Amino acid sequence: MATIALSSAILLTNDTALAKLQAFLGFNDSGLNTASKNGDVQYVGQSQQSEDIKITMEHFFSDAYRLGLQLNIETEEIQMDDLYFIDMEYLLYNAQGEVIDAHLSDTKPIAGPLMFSGNSYQLKNLKKNAATLEMLADSSSKAVPSLDGARIAIETIHFHTNKEGVISVDGEWAFDLQPGNIETQDFVAENEVVGLELLQATLTNGSMHISYKINRNVKDENYYFDTALINNSNVEFFPNGANIEYVDGYTTINSVFPYSIWNEHDTLSLSVDGYEKLRLIKKE
Repeated sequence: MATIALSSAILLTNDTALAKLQAFLGFNDSGLNTASKNGDVQYVGQSQQSEDIKITMEHFFSDAYRLGLQLNIETEEIQMDDLYFIDMEYLLYNAQGEVIDAHLSDTKPIAGPLMFSGNSYQLKNLKKNAATLEMLADSSSKAVPSLDGARIAIETIHFHTNKEGVISVDGEWAFDLQPGNIETQDFVAENEVVGLELLQATLTNGSMHISYKINRNVKDENYYFDTALINNSNVEFFPNGANIEYVDGYTTINSVFPYSIWNEHDTLSLSVDGYEKLRLIKKE
């Protein structure tokens, strides 16, 4: 058993009609769902076995700011009446073998630039000795480098149980990643908003990254989750998290919104509490 210090959002869902579509729809993420329907989720079908645990990577998703995995896990550690959550520790390597991201407990040294944050997990299709684990991670601070030829190496699986607490199993489950075509479209501000400056806005397959600066320091983290991306139909989309930096009385915020390049998006708006709406238009 190990002490875990991983930032994760716990989502436990049952199968629904939507789950019959392609992977990851259980996250109820509109950007990812749209990307999936447009063929951006890759089927992998690779299996690795270590320490009596068989892991099969069924599907894989990536765009300029997101990483998604769907794993089928088979082991005697999985009991339907006891297991309620699974998460994992991993290293992500580029085609040159360099670590470009890591999700590790605080008992291990930090490796790589720690690109992804706010990893969300959901447990599905739970049955005796098998379950499906889905992971979705955002890179809110920078664009993800090419994952063509990349490899993800899972080092530890954590089984969260009611009776025995957390059971941690160290092993080696490595998978090659072959992403699909990544599309991007930059946006610029159409109007000026006093006290708010757009630094970057990039729309990609299943997400939109927006970086902006406001003229004050806000210590209430809930403030940033009220920020909304609004489409032509006045539908609001909210970020899962934010990367925040305070410098000289200004605050820089980087967020990833669940919106897809396959949506209709001639114009969009950014709504930040306390400021006029910032209209976004495609950069020519």
